[in-house]
Amino acid sequence: MFQHILLPTDGSQLSRDTAQRAVSFAKAANATITALYAKPVGHTENIAELVEPAVLDRLVSGSDGKSKDYLGFIKKLCKEAGVECATLSVVSDTPWEAIINVAEDNNCDLIFMSKHGRGGLSSLLLGSETYRVLTHSSIPVLVYRPPEVDASRRKAKEKAREKERKRA
Repeated sequence: MFQHILLPTDGSQLSRDTAQRAVSFAKAANATITALYAKPVGHTENIAELVEPAVLDRLVSGSDGKSKDYLGFIKKLCKEAGVECATLSVVSDTPWEAIINVAEDNNCDLIFMSKHGRGGLSSLLLGSETYRVLTHSSIPVLVYRPPEVDASRRKAKEKAREKERKRA
């Protein structure tokens, strides 16, 4: 059904868990993967006024190192599973737009991503890249939610129900 999967990553543990699941999914579907890391824009014209040039160079090269590390992890998973994989790193202020654009430009027929890692106030204020991809993409999006997330939500609901029973 799906032949070409876009797998965005931010390098977090949640993204790594999602990558493992996506590679298994791709193997079962006999699909290829394009792994994507959207590097944040450094706005060097603003930073350059505040930071020494040597420090600025280290910041830029550090971002490249992260990209190699994050995408290398996925490439290794794919190689071990026998799944064809390409990697791509782009610079973007808006990762959700980069994800959609890369998916469209590379003829991906599925975007496989994780539920965002933020919670509480930061989620409310910053929003979710996953939510933005879901609401703006014409390409299907599969959102992976690790089993432990569902288990912890069930436990919290059970505790709330137990409190209600005790009050009644």
